[in-house]
Amino acid sequence: DYLKGLFGINLLLRVHGSSVYKGGVLGLVSVVVYLIISITDDRNVEELDHPYAVGVLVSSVSFLIVFRANYGYQRYWEACGNVHHMMSKWLDATTHAGTYHLQCKHFSSIKPPTFFDNHQLNDLGLTRDRERARLSLTTNYTKSMMLSTSERGAIERSINKVDKVDNLTVNKTPQAIDFDLDSPASTHSDLSAGFENSAMHESHLVGPARLDGGMKLATQGKETPINGHTPSLFLQELCHLSSLAVAVAFTTLRNDIDGAASPLDLYVPGQPWPEVDPGKLSREEKIGIHGKWKMFKTIKYWIGLDRTPERRTKYNATRPLQVLGGVSDAEILMLQKARGASAKTQLAWNWLSEFMIREHLAGSMGAVGPPIVSRCFQFLSDGMIYYNHARKVMFIPFPFPSAQISAFFIFVIVFTVPLLMNQYANILWLGATLTFLTVTCLAGLHEAGREMENPFRNIPNDIPLCTLMAMYNESLVTLYNGFHPDFYWDPSMYEKEKNGSEHKQSPSPTVSTQNLEEAKMKDIPTKSVEGSKAKKSPRNVKEVKKQELPMESVGKSEADKAPIPGASIQSLEEADISQLRDTVSKQALELENLKKLIEQQLPMKAN
Repeated sequence: DYLKGLFGINLLLRVHGSSVYKGGVLGLVSVVVYLIISITDDRNVEELDHPYAVGVLVSSVSFLIVFRANYGYQRYWEACGNVHHMMSKWLDATTHAGTYHLQCKHFSSIKPPTFFDNHQLNDLGLTRDRERARLSLTTNYTKSMMLSTSERGAIERSINKVDKVDNLTVNKTPQAIDFDLDSPASTHSDLSAGFENSAMHESHLVGPARLDGGMKLATQGKETPINGHTPSLFLQELCHLSSLAVAVAFTTLRNDIDGAASPLDLYVPGQPWPEVDPGKLSREEKIGIHGKWKMFKTIKYWIGLDRTPERRTKYNATRPLQVLGGVSDAEILMLQKARGASAKTQLAWNWLSEFMIREHLAGSMGAVGPPIVSRCFQFLSDGMIYYNHARKVMFIPFPFPSAQISAFFIFVIVFTVPLLMNQYANILWLGATLTFLTVTCLAGLHEAGREMENPFRNIPNDIPLCTLMAMYNESLVTLYNGFHPDFYWDPSMYEKEKNGSEHKQSPSPTVSTQNLEEAKMKDIPTKSVEGSKAKKSPRNVKEVKKQELPMESVGKSEADKAPIPGASIQSLEEADISQLRDTVSKQALELENLKKLIEQQLPMKAN
């Protein structure tokens, strides 16, 4: 929010967390020094013949201050990148484990149909075009005719819920597509019917949407506050351990004091986002951190006395890291036994890793191959690497020699700049103004570098870990949604439609005169051809082959070409004929081997 405002003028009024006001303290001190020098100085004597001497000093100090500010800026963005990388890697590992879990045998009864098992649907010319199917339904939102077509389309396609447009309330119709996820999917009959009609009339492969992702089918419709259904215990435990690992990591990054309070709390999905700006905390929270007197808080910040361990502990207590599923007393005790920030994070990481490998060996991740499952643990390992990178920024301060020399020369310019301005500014107020601006600029830049060099502790310019934690938890909750809502199309419905259309177009098969003549030419009895109107299955043809095929023709080399009495040429398909030929050839080979074996045994018995 601090970016809003005309030319950033609103930024000038913010005091807490400002490097301008901190640098302004030394600027005022420098103005006092300038006034003292101006009053006591004899104008007839020029101490400096040329400003080059003081100019070299100011230039050197400027380079030194810019150097520290630059590295402070780098440390800040490095910490931000490491935190997001850590969250991304651990979320990847958790998401993969959750999706593998949906492939285990316990979800076989609720899995959506697959395209591999229904490859024949490609012959129907169907499409998966959601846009055309969606446009056949009633519009998602309605308002007065003041809404243009482009505005209405933007609302319909918005991934966020829109309640107002241009200060006008947008009312949802009973046929709205954007349903609340807590509502049962069975109540959305309008949505299901619309998709079915679109599929039948426009050749779209779509079906009734299941906004529960099919998970209610696995839990027999038992509802809980989490997305309207009860997630599997594996998913609940997986998300809890992943959330706990990130919360413990964030806690150790922002508070590295043994014995200091670093509280964890319960996260409730859907609750308001934590405030990114600590300045927008409630009055009670501010009083608990800074006390009742706001002026004392500002003065302490200006002179650098507000960064005490006690103050940081109070701040952390008002903004605990929230864990999905809460934290048990046993988990708190185990974390308290682990000594040091790194050990606490390693313990939470170990709980998550052990749970995943144990459940994988038990079969909770389905038949997914070990090389693929190993990626989960690779992601966990990568996340720990980025955690240690972030911890490096937090635990290792800006090098002491550079910090000391920067602080020393900041105080030097407080006295040298007034001397320079006194020599070359003939007007008192102009010299005082230039002195204040010059010193405030250099001192403020130095304070900005100090603020950014440790982005986990320097309140209020710290990284908003509480907000990032809430976003991570909401990402974990999406694992409870199960399968895609549009995957539950019914292939049998399209097969029935295809069979019905073919039945209307093609007449029943009859025996033509040409078939009779071909049967006579191939020495196949006419009676068998005429009696073959009903199509025989491959199994029946095999039985006929075994029963009526002459034994003499089995041992011949042309056995696979022998006529099959009782079978119709029209009723046999190419695949059936090929299968019968293979079967006859195998039987002929077996009979030949059996014949040779008998011939070998007979002389032996005669002897």
